[in-house]
Amino acid sequence: LLQSTRSLILSWNLGATYIIISWIAMTNNKTLTSCLGDLDITGATVFDNCDNTDDEFKLIKKNWRKKVLAEHPDKGGDPDKFRTTNASFEVLRDLYQEGKVKDGTYSSYLTESAKAEAAESDIDIDDLFNKYCRNTNVPSWEYFARAAEEEIPTYKVETARSGRSKCTVCKNNSSKAVIAERAASETSAAIVASATRSSSRAKKNSGGVIQINEIRVGSMDEIAGSYGRWHHLECWRVPKKVQNGLTNPMDEESSLRDLLSMEEVLLTGLAALDEENQMAFVRHVIDSDHWAGNRKRKAGSASDTSKAKNAKVASKTESTSRAAKSGKKSTGPTANIVPGSYSIPVPGVGGAVDDENFLKGMTFVLTGIFIEVGGGDDDSIGVENLKSMIESFGGKVTTRFSKNTNFLLAGNNPVAKRFKDARAKSIDIINLVRLNGLLKGQLTFDRLDKLEALDSEEFMGSAYQPATNAGVTFCGSKPVAAKTEAKESAAAKREAKKPVAVKADEIPPLKSDQGAKPKPAVTSQALVAHANPSESTRSSSTAIMQAPGKKSKFHMPRPGKNGAIAGVFDGQRFVLTGLFPELGGGGGLNYGKDKMKTLIENFGGRVTGSVSGKTNFVVVGKDPGASKVSKATTKSIPLVDLLALNRVIHGQASLEDISTEPAPRITNFSSGYGGNGLLKNTAEW
Repeated sequence: LLQSTRSLILSWNLGATYIIISWIAMTNNKTLTSCLGDLDITGATVFDNCDNTDDEFKLIKKNWRKKVLAEHPDKGGDPDKFRTTNASFEVLRDLYQEGKVKDGTYSSYLTESAKAEAAESDIDIDDLFNKYCRNTNVPSWEYFARAAEEEIPTYKVETARSGRSKCTVCKNNSSKAVIAERAASETSAAIVASATRSSSRAKKNSGGVIQINEIRVGSMDEIAGSYGRWHHLECWRVPKKVQNGLTNPMDEESSLRDLLSMEEVLLTGLAALDEENQMAFVRHVIDSDHWAGNRKRKAGSASDTSKAKNAKVASKTESTSRAAKSGKKSTGPTANIVPGSYSIPVPGVGGAVDDENFLKGMTFVLTGIFIEVGGGDDDSIGVENLKSMIESFGGKVTTRFSKNTNFLLAGNNPVAKRFKDARAKSIDIINLVRLNGLLKGQLTFDRLDKLEALDSEEFMGSAYQPATNAGVTFCGSKPVAAKTEAKESAAAKREAKKPVAVKADEIPPLKSDQGAKPKPAVTSQALVAHANPSESTRSSSTAIMQAPGKKSKFHMPRPGKNGAIAGVFDGQRFVLTGLFPELGGGGGLNYGKDKMKTLIENFGGRVTGSVSGKTNFVVVGKDPGASKVSKATTKSIPLVDLLALNRVIHGQASLEDISTEPAPRITNFSSGYGGNGLLKNTAEW
């Protein structure tokens, strides 16, 4: 109800804005050049460090996130600028998803000749831009703050291509079913009833197998760099960050627009579904029974919960009253703090330092509540928003102290034991005022070490000093020598975490367990080249040759278009190894592999996961796996790269030709998971 009311109010308030923007858009041709300009991208040099379209789009997303957080109406931003920024980003995203970016690079729209021809070449952009300007849905600021944390979309929705994947939830429930059956022989049916009920869905789904063409939802595995942990749609709990992006969950069409706007931000794959599956996904997402953290309560528990809350409030009031009578400080929240009055800094915006790695290598633990920040409830007010803020500057937030913890960030009414533990571990204790000073450039880390130490009593009740957006003068020094030594120790820990420069011609040895024999360093001379190397052999790490100083560009070929031969890989089996930065997409050890797989399948080939006697080619990318390359060589299976496949696709060579050519030269192998795949010497070949 609150979300619906808020959306209605915003629609009324921004109605005039929509009319003005639509009128401007109709009277002035919108171009891709101007869309990039709306995101503060005005020169082609901005993309100089980008190797492909995927890298360019990541940079575009980075600028978009920075602008929408600063311009959001919830934080007093200009609604006109917010709509223009959002609409321009969605136009650029659509072209990226459909592969229609000119010459495969956004920088082509920023050359002088492109700017001169913009009105003619981008005339079709008008309708697309106007469509997004008409969208009056405005997700909350919290949604954009959480979305800013994700470089790669966290969730993927698609239809299953085979019947081999299993639902994570159903697999877990199957385990519960086994436990229930074992317990049934020893205990009463009443005790095992809960476990039996939870397993019923797993039994109906034949062990949780996701059938072909059935909708499944997965999440990004940060280590593997691919999507996994698949769920049946009905088993998937809608995460909070997706819930925050719904402006009106009561309306299906509005929610579909909201979810499509999450494409390439939090979600991927929704736009590729047909209309029927899209609406099935929407209906699942807007049903609050499927929301994470909103499981159905037992009958009668609603009133019990209400009573419990009232009792909790009464208890707090009574304890505060008793504290006042006894002369002790009240530990209740500070009454004069305005919720949400503190505007969270964004890198490079509103006086904040323009460095997204400003807090890199620093780990924080939070305690207490942060009313001035807002968001959240009960004992977690402001915590999630502060976590997003710290991570936007490159920092890390954990829930427990470790040897890597640098700061304890305390809010109103913190846990006293946290202070004791922090001092014991020589961890700096700071408040939001001091952290804000660091992020706004009003305070340096050296100066922070010289400030007077904070005590837990300074955070209790009315003694708490809330953070503001105004400048603060930091003064005072530590009165106790022991605390000074503790701070110096903490500063030494931060210094020790700074990366050590490594010579270009060597790789540092891998860390070994205590007492184990350390592994020798691997130098560039020890890195292996593939058998039968020659001066004319091309390198697998650069499939697309390029002139010095210029970045590689690869245009995904389409069957039957621009000379690309359809079905050229029919009947052929391929295995992929290494990374394919020319194609982009994904992350970690899966960088570029999904697009390479799609490329091969589009032209009739089949991609498998392991080398066997049926494999026709092993496609080698940057830093391939030593195991697959070794097996291919043993079985006399040809090693090829993207350049060779591209020549076959365009009729410049045959499959027989590339199978007899010298193999790509391999200069380095992947270190694999945990460094287990690093090739140590040439004797292995």
